[in-house]
Amino acid sequence: MTSRRTFLAAAGAAVISGCATRPLGTPESTQVAAPDWRAGEAWIYRRTDGYTRLDAGSPVTRRVAEVGPTGIRITETTAFDTYVNNALWVNPNNMLSGTLSEYGPIIGRFDPPLRFHDFPLVSGKRWNQQLYRIDSAGFRYFMTIEAWVEGWDTMEVAGRPVRVIAVRREMLLGQLPPSLGSSVGNAYRSDTEWYAPELGSFVRLNQMERWQPNRGQLGTAPGNWFVWQMERAGA
Repeated sequence: MTSRRTFLAAAGAAVISGCATRPLGTPESTQVAAPDWRAGEAWIYRRTDGYTRLDAGSPVTRRVAEVGPTGIRITETTAFDTYVNNALWVNPNNMLSGTLSEYGPIIGRFDPPLRFHDFPLVSGKRWNQQLYRIDSAGFRYFMTIEAWVEGWDTMEVAGRPVRVIAVRREMLLGQLPPSLGSSVGNAYRSDTEWYAPELGSFVRLNQMERWQPNRGQLGTAPGNWFVWQMERAGA
C-alpha cells in the first residue's frame, strides 16, 4: 500500500519539477555585494517539513560563531541544541567544510571549496563547479553544482517588507555514505533561496533532496525537504 509520505513526496516532487523552470521575481541590473559577516550576527528561522508541514526543530538559529584567520564559522542549531550545520567558509562565496544533507549525513571538507554563492549577485548570472567532498574517513566523493540568479521580490520579516533576490542551485552531492548500504547511489539537492542583501542572509530557503535507492538503476526517491522562513534577524 502506498504510504501517505510516499504520496506526498510524489505530489511534492511533481509540483517542484513543474515550477523549476518558471522564472522568479523581476530581473534587474542591481548588483548585490558580498555580506560583511561579523561574529555574533544571528538569524532566527522557522523550519518545517515540506511534505507534512510539521515543525522541524524550530526555532533554528543561524549564527556567525567565529571570524578569524582560519575562516568564517557559521552554525545552524535547532531548539534542541543539535547542529543542522557547522560550516567553515573561506569567504561568503566559498564553503570549505559543512553538512549538505542530514540524510547519512552528507558532510565533509570540499576540494576545492564549494562555490555556494558567487557575489556580486545580479539577475541572469550563472556559475557551475566540479569538486570533491572528503569525509572523515578520507573517502572522496565527486560533486557538481550549477547555480543561477533570477529576479527580485519582496518578502516580510518580523512585520516589515524586505527586498530579496532569488538564487537557484542544482547539486549532485555524490554517493551516499557506505553506512546506508553498498547498493545506494548518488544524492541530489535542489535549492531555491531568496537572499536579502540588507540582512546578509536568506529570508526563505526551499531545500529539496532526492537519492538513488540503487546505484545502477535510473530513477530517484524523495529525500529530505525542508522549508526555512526567517522570523527575525538578531539573537
